[in-house]
Amino acid sequence: MEDVSKFGAFALLGDADPVPQSLFASHPEQAKTLLLLYEVSRELTSILDREELLRRVAQRVKKIVNYHVFSVMLWNEQTQLLESAFAMCYEDSIPARTQLPLHQGLTGAAAGERRVLRINDVADDPRYIRCESGVETRSELVVPLFLQDRLIGVLDLESAVPHAFTAEHERMLVTLGSYIAVALENARLYEDSRESERRLRHEMDSAREIQRQLLPTGAREVPGLDLAAAYVPARDLGGDFYDFFPYGEGRLGFALGDVSGKGTAAALYGTLAIGTVRELVAEHAGEPASMLALLNQRLLSARLESRFIAMLFAVFDASSRKLTLANAGGPYPLLVRDGQVQIIRLEGVPLGLIPDTQYDETTIELQPGDVVLFASDGILESENAALEEFGQQRLSALLAGLSQQDSASLIAEQILQATDAHSGAGIAPHDDRTLVVFRVSDASSSDFTKLPIIY
Repeated sequence: MEDVSKFGAFALLGDADPVPQSLFASHPEQAKTLLLLYEVSRELTSILDREELLRRVAQRVKKIVNYHVFSVMLWNEQTQLLESAFAMCYEDSIPARTQLPLHQGLTGAAAGERRVLRINDVADDPRYIRCESGVETRSELVVPLFLQDRLIGVLDLESAVPHAFTAEHERMLVTLGSYIAVALENARLYEDSRESERRLRHEMDSAREIQRQLLPTGAREVPGLDLAAAYVPARDLGGDFYDFFPYGEGRLGFALGDVSGKGTAAALYGTLAIGTVRELVAEHAGEPASMLALLNQRLLSARLESRFIAMLFAVFDASSRKLTLANAGGPYPLLVRDGQVQIIRLEGVPLGLIPDTQYDETTIELQPGDVVLFASDGILESENAALEEFGQQRLSALLAGLSQQDSASLIAEQILQATDAHSGAGIAPHDDRTLVVFRVSDASSSDFTKLPIIY
């Protein structure tokens, strides 16, 4: 074979053109070699799984150089060692467990000296370290792999025949080695990305579970009140939240909030709000309007720019069936009585925007059979493929058709199912959906002296 270095003008350059046809006529053997290198390089740089990549490298190198043992060692920056990544004897994979520092053995020497080592007879080289590969090695070719002068690893070929590797083999593998280095680096970055994604997914799953644990399921010892809550975040972490609070004997406090924005920041801000509300309730369980005013000041003192919270705060007194509520920019609650849906119009400025904001409140005397719905705007704004919102009309129609036997949990389930059906399959919700449903029953003979138990 003639010296392939004469054809440096046709060296592989990433997306270079294939070997010119004229070269096949003038130098057919060299052209075939260059074409094979071209095809191999294009194939290798498209494989992102490292195990598959190294297996394919072994198969393709075999077409260029006849070897008996093929192995790849990768440089570990942290341990400062060359570590076996893949080894093949003839056509079978073999265990790869070797670790070597630079300048030890032929592979360490090639990497440390940053040059190719072609040993015609390893018996004559004191650097040679025998490995259990099942082959009595006589000759060896070690090609260090570099990427922009950074050591990636070494390519090691062994043969049971002395003088098995030629200068032409060396030059071809040096050329191919640059592409193997790129392919290995691509595979490493891909695996790092997948590992980061797996770690992030695990952390998000943990965060979602923590967020779910922060939200109560319901409350007991509130006579005459059937209570249900539902929460469906649009993303892994949601910006909606709700909470229940003991508010004295037979009295239950309740809050439903919607943080501006979405994702992790919104979820953390919502968690801050829940903790702050619980602290305020423990220190001073005031009326809803005063609670919103206090919470507004506390959130402003946190100095979190571009964040605000729309929130409803209410207190239900079981003995009188009175519901007192205040609103800081949240959607209007709905009262369902005798098949008629009434909007409880109560307005207010969202929390965390304006200092010293004062809030209005209203009190409603509920009756047995009444249903009160508190919902975040994600319910009304659920869209279908035509960008039509679920809207107030559809929600009111659903509520007007409720049966007296429908429990609070069944009502919440029906609303979520209706918004799902409206959006249709494959339509990802763009906002969190949160519901709290009160259904009032007759409890005139009940004991109202117990504190609510939140669970």
